[in-house]
Amino acid sequence: MYSPKEQLIKSYEIYAYTRGLNSTIENDLIRSIKKQEVTFPAFRTLWILYFEKNMTMTNLNFIAQTNISNAFRQVVKLKEQGLIQIENGKDTRTKILTLTQSGKKIIDEFIDQHVANSDLKIVKVLEKISPQDLQKFMKVASILSTELIGQDYTKWVTKSTKFILEEK
Repeated sequence: MYSPKEQLIKSYEIYAYTRGLNSTIENDLIRSIKKQEVTFPAFRTLWILYFEKNMTMTNLNFIAQTNISNAFRQVVKLKEQGLIQIENGKDTRTKILTLTQSGKKIIDEFIDQHVANSDLKIVKVLEKISPQDLQKFMKVASILSTELIGQDYTKWVTKSTKFILEEK
């Protein structure tokens, strides 16, 4: 067991590694999606909606881990570009988001490209990690996700991952 000071240091270390990885992976994705002619926040929104037939703004906001005004701004732009549809839900305050065929095509092309021949740095680095070590890492990441973000988020990540593996 770690001392309280060691636990604080370990939590900082996890934060620093995660922050650095997030930034590097996002920058690599931004480079990769330039030909799709969408911004990274727009791509992230399309990516999330790719796995849901109908999603509320509240759920999008939660899965995107962003604030509601940023999420809504992206949704409005994507609707104007014809990449998503926005409909009223059971009441006028609830908005239901659906990916259009054009929006789906952007994500399909991205997945197809990176399954066939990915130039993403993270994909190349994962080839260097043993399946056992990667499985341990994923288990720890899942535990951290569930404890810090919530079970619903972890379930969504698992569901979307399985969708690509099995359906796509």
